Amino acid sequence: MLRDVLAGEIPTLLYDRQLYAVPAMLGSGVMAAEWSYGLHGWAATLGAALLAFGLRIAAMRRKWCAPLARGIGE
Repeated sequence: MLRDVLAGEIPTLLYDRQLYAVPAMLGSGVMAAEWSYGLHGWAATLGAALLAFGLRIAAMRRKWCAPLARGIGE
């Protein structure tokens, strides 16, 4: 993303429609829930990380795409 900004281009992260943020948000949400229930340590962290990683890999293999915002054409 930094490369695109320095090159004066729109970051590809913003228009390529691949799922990056959804797996990251779900993984961090699971980590926050674990923390609130008193689950700390490497096992809780590993579980949340594996969830986010697994969702990202599934999205890449199954070609899941994020929806485009209204008014933006393909």
